[in-house]
Amino acid sequence: MFFGDEIHFLSLQDIITEHMAENKKDYSYLDKLAIQPEKWNELDKNEFQVMTFRTCFLYGESQNKKMIPVLFQMYDHLQSNTSSIERIKMLTALSASIRKNKPKAIMALFPFIQVEEEGNVIRTASQFFVNLSVISNKEYSSGAKILIELVKDAPLDRNSAYILLGLLDINNDKIDKLISLLKSVIGNEVKSILHNNGVSL
Repeated sequence: MFFGDEIHFLSLQDIITEHMAENKKDYSYLDKLAIQPEKWNELDKNEFQVMTFRTCFLYGESQNKKMIPVLFQMYDHLQSNTSSIERIKMLTALSASIRKNKPKAIMALFPFIQVEEEGNVIRTASQFFVNLSVISNKEYSSGAKILIELVKDAPLDRNSAYILLGLLDINNDKIDKLISLLKSVIGNEVKSILHNNGVSL
């Protein structure tokens, strides 16, 4: 049974926060299921969200590239079973856990940027990614440069527009200068989305 209400998701957030902070509840059984996509439909919505959270965090810690295919497949499955509001809440909880427990694990946010289809989630994840990079690397530009490389790799992709919007929301002169260099590279759809959000490079 699926629950879309915020009360249920906040209880999930509490569970995740408790787990990351004090390990009160044991969800380790989900780690084995993370690499068995054929069994994901057997999990309830709460379990699947916790599993995704744990897998994102583990990837952020390890940066093991072999995890990427299953992680991206898992996030795709998450999108089909959750609302964008729920995913933003998960993103917020994940970012808080990274900030508190493992600042270097910021790559945990990558599925929310690269696989996500909803613009507002991508935009929010991009902000979190850059803000967390300040804790990890002591400067905004390190995280921003990673995201700008993503835009350069996909200048015609609509998702690039939401990455740029997230970067521009930070309102940092160094980042804004880096973004201005992309004006001649980005495609018309990206420019149109930026324009519709009141931005002109």
